[in-house]
Amino acid sequence: FGVMQQGLSDGYREAAQAHDALLAPVGQAFAVARRVTQLYDADHCHPSAAGSRLAAETIAAVIRQDWEGR
Repeated sequence: FGVMQQGLSDGYREAAQAHDALLAPVGQAFAVARRVTQLYDADHCHPSAAGSRLAAETIAAVIRQDWEGR
């Protein structure tokens, strides 16, 4: 899991930098939070309600920080 996660994170970071886009570190948030809460649905592929909320909150925080920094 860790190697795959790092590869995805690196790819998203490179794409965001190449396109001057915001980057919401949802993968890193999942990596930390998965130790304490169930982030995936029963199929182990799709996010649970908690996982969806964490993703949304992570994205919203990045947008809010960018907005406040302008």
